[in-house]
Amino acid sequence: MKFTTTKIITTLLFTIQIINLIYGYIPVYVMMPLNTITNDGKFNQNTILPLLQKLQSTGADGIMVDVWWGIVERNGPKNYDFSAYRQLFNICKNLNFKIQVVLSFHQCGTNVGDECFIPLPNWVTAVGNLNNDIYYTDQQKHRDQEYLSLGVDFVKIFPPMNIQTGQNRSAIDMYSDFMTAFRQEFYDMLSGQDGKGKNSLITTIEVGLGPAGEMRYPSYQLQNNLWQFPGIGAFQCYDKYMLQDLKQSAVNNGHADWGYAGPNDAGYYNSYPYQTGFFSENTNDNYASPYGKFFLQWYSSKLINHGDAILSSAKNIFGNFTNNIELAGKIAGIHWWYMTQNHAAELTAGYYNTLQYDGYNDIAKMFAKYDITFLFTCLEMLDSDQPSNCNCGPQELVQLTRQSAYRYNLRYGGENALPIYYNQNAYNQILKQSSRMNGKLLDSFTYLRLDQQMFNGNSYGMFTNFVQQMHNLN
Repeated sequence: MKFTTTKIITTLLFTIQIINLIYGYIPVYVMMPLNTITNDGKFNQNTILPLLQKLQSTGADGIMVDVWWGIVERNGPKNYDFSAYRQLFNICKNLNFKIQVVLSFHQCGTNVGDECFIPLPNWVTAVGNLNNDIYYTDQQKHRDQEYLSLGVDFVKIFPPMNIQTGQNRSAIDMYSDFMTAFRQEFYDMLSGQDGKGKNSLITTIEVGLGPAGEMRYPSYQLQNNLWQFPGIGAFQCYDKYMLQDLKQSAVNNGHADWGYAGPNDAGYYNSYPYQTGFFSENTNDNYASPYGKFFLQWYSSKLINHGDAILSSAKNIFGNFTNNIELAGKIAGIHWWYMTQNHAAELTAGYYNTLQYDGYNDIAKMFAKYDITFLFTCLEMLDSDQPSNCNCGPQELVQLTRQSAYRYNLRYGGENALPIYYNQNAYNQILKQSSRMNGKLLDSFTYLRLDQQMFNGNSYGMFTNFVQQMHNLN
């Protein structure tokens, strides 16, 4: 029998497709240390390079790194310095690592695991010194300075002034200008051809959408010891811009009396649901009442509209590269009180998800407008490992969010929420959560976080074996 070159290639491609149906390849990335780039814009090479060289031997596909707004634009509005990131990216290229980039428009230092402090650009916080309503605000007027309130998404109060229009910039303008500058600086790494896997060195751009980069309100804040697990958190709608919007929305809804403030009996950061009126069952004006539904729909829709505005801009800016890269958005894994009817901790964070309403469906629907990869965390967690007094459901939450993403044919990527160095049960759970659902494997997995402890004792072997299993998952 005579075989032509074309027939041989066709047969090989068909064989590869069959193998991929049986065994899937899930890329594994590793998050870089938060202080990879110093606050004054220097690459911490002496510490980072040895870790990257060790990482090579594990078989990991690449890294994830935060590109901090507070570092890149530290010297003044529209004065961008990406030089340290280019140094890092060039090293990754030489080591044959792919890169997931996080455009981090939030402050570092006030979330779980933060090991350094990177504030917003000082020229942004200078505006806040004169007008602290640019920050999310709770019912006791505590201002959270880790991320700008969505209330200023379209309020033009940030420098520099456009000479032609006589207007300053809005928050969305600043994020868009930053993304445009990133595209211009790294055009070669977004569009280059290297013949292996994705065509560009940068495979994913995760667009920061809130605190910790996640599309949520800062409802559970560690700064000033405001919150401790498993508190329900606090609503963040008390800056003047959000209150104005709430007032108008209530008037439009025919209930002006609903628009003066958020719920007055929703507790505070460390309350439990049953200690409040709003999150209790069968109480007047609770979360399931007409008033409660109005408020939660308004609160969550404002968050989704915020994400929509940023991701729409990101799609316009990076749209020419989407054959080579993925755009992604991250949703927080708020698993405590998930197994209750009210899902209180999710509600204060802006996720209108209850037994009666699937809030992640609304998020996935918005993501689908721009073909956004749905990123989620807490894939390593087991229900049985959580405290029994706060009705946690991380396993079910991961399943629900995957279903929501796949309903709109989105890609779904995962992370672990907490370090898992020597925890084989956690690795096994990630493998389980990454396996096929509706015929689809996880799009990628990102491991928290690159440090020396990854390579100590049994940790190195466990991680290396995990990477091999993810590369051959059935």
